[in-house]
Amino acid sequence: MRSITRIFLANKIPDLQGARCVSQSRFYLYRKNGVVIRVQTKGDTFELERKVNKSAYIREGEKISITRDEFDVFSKSASDHVIRDNYLISKTPLVVLRIYHGRFEGLARVEIKFKSVDEAKSFVPLNWLGKEITLTPLAKDETLLGLTEREFQKLLSET
Repeated sequence: MRSITRIFLANKIPDLQGARCVSQSRFYLYRKNGVVIRVQTKGDTFELERKVNKSAYIREGEKISITRDEFDVFSKSASDHVIRDNYLISKTPLVVLRIYHGRFEGLARVEIKFKSVDEAKSFVPLNWLGKEITLTPLAKDETLLGLTEREFQKLLSET
């Protein structure tokens, strides 16, 4: 699976009435040299996922379904985790609002997935979107985890 994504902060949270919330917990087993291996829950679904950075906008990944017991075993050996709620805002393009909890409380990030790099580059941000953070440590969960509380708060306040 290949994804082409641009990521923005949310200046304002849109009306989420009627939007389905899917809570997600991600536990990181490996994150080095542009490769991430993690286990995650999305509602009642459990997955093992591997992602590889190909460029600033492009990542390739693969997921396999696992059982809750497998998830429990893997998550116990994880180095760190992220908890967030996901809201599908639109399907074309795919726009997902991610609201973080716990260590990253206060972060509301919007991921927009495109079919091509040209489509991504020509995208005009929606009026409720804030600063683009695609190329910053705030853009990916695995880079967020490398930030100290002070670094996270500084980056969040600068945007």
